[in-house]
Amino acid sequence: EIWSRWMDMEGYYAHGLLIPLCSAYLIWEKWPRIKSLPVKSQWWVIAMIVPVLYVTLAASRCIMPTLLSGLLVLTLLLGVLFVAGWRWLMALAPPILFLLMGLPVFDKIIDRSTGGLQVISSKIAYVFMNTIGLKPFRGEDPTIMYVPNFGQQLQVAAACSGLRTTIAIFAAVFFFIMIGRLAWWKNLLLAGIALPLSMVVNGLRIGLIGYAANTWPSFAYDNFKQMHDMSGYFALAVCFLILGWMTRKMGYK
Repeated sequence: EIWSRWMDMEGYYAHGLLIPLCSAYLIWEKWPRIKSLPVKSQWWVIAMIVPVLYVTLAASRCIMPTLLSGLLVLTLLLGVLFVAGWRWLMALAPPILFLLMGLPVFDKIIDRSTGGLQVISSKIAYVFMNTIGLKPFRGEDPTIMYVPNFGQQLQVAAACSGLRTTIAIFAAVFFFIMIGRLAWWKNLLLAGIALPLSMVVNGLRIGLIGYAANTWPSFAYDNFKQMHDMSGYFALAVCFLILGWMTRKMGYK
């Protein structure tokens, strides 16, 4: 289930393949300190692991991905405590909890937020295209736009709402917070910029797709899906570079 979501370029967890690598980097970065911690196995934890695994079995048969994601992370935390003790758990908890950023735990938030974010991204794209002189047309549905030279409508569907970018950007923000070790107010600033940054970049991405469709309509007809998918990764790269630049400016070396 997880692998299929990670490989779905139009899904909300296409960034998920990077999350275990980021978690591994967080552990590797702290490994000289972690490996020096005393190992004190907590055998009593087996009494918690067994029922957790039983619930996991039931959840897997009922296909409950959100619950399974939480149980996976809980099992890893309990496993560390069982094998190595409390100090190892405290050291490894942040990278283990970070795995949640690549797991389907945001499905309910996605269902509730998609519509509003579609409209916001559409408005940003519409303003951008007007600014560069494209003169798009928008009907009663704010998520559907037309450009003069492209015969088809440009619809900001659920997959284009910006939530995919937002989830990935929040993952990047938490990663920078954990490796940056900045002051609390700087961390708060990074977290606060995540949503508006992802919305603006996503709106500009849609606007650029509209510009490309208007400028090269025949190419856009034949390659629209590829343009859509690749522009999503380009938007993520831009957001990631901006966040990295901000983190360095705040003092991370």
